[in-house]
Amino acid sequence: MKIHCEKFAIGRLGTVTSILLMALLVYGAIAVWSAGMTAVIVTYIIFGIVAVWVLLTMPRYLLLDDKSIVITHPIGQSVILKSDIIEVRAIERSDIRGSIRLFGSGGFFGWFGIFRNSKFGTYRLYCGQLENLYLVKTTTKKYIISSSKPIER
Repeated sequence: MKIHCEKFAIGRLGTVTSILLMALLVYGAIAVWSAGMTAVIVTYIIFGIVAVWVLLTMPRYLLLDDKSIVITHPIGQSVILKSDIIEVRAIERSDIRGSIRLFGSGGFFGWFGIFRNSKFGTYRLYCGQLENLYLVKTTTKKYIISSSKPIER
């Protein structure tokens, strides 16, 4: 059994943007805390909880083997059994343009979560960068995954 493993890379621009955004938010939280603005502090706490959720659920590695596609997260994994796959095909970035994010991250440490558009309906997206995209349809769900190696049934 041959296993392909790759790390979801978010790219230099995504990394720099995410780090600068986090630094700005931390600076703002310290300034607000020292000013004693309770409502804004609660907002920062809620944002902090969301940021921790993003860090714990972002895709880290893609594992491809003969029986499954596994997307690992810091707190678990998503497993797609190849026996459940009914279609796999390469798609273009333009195919997901205009998608609505229902629950997930649209660029903050990658693109992942539940999205919807008119072309695919509701789907789960797991991408570090929006390149080398593959639509994977199973009997129950649709996934869009970025992979440097072609994904096959």
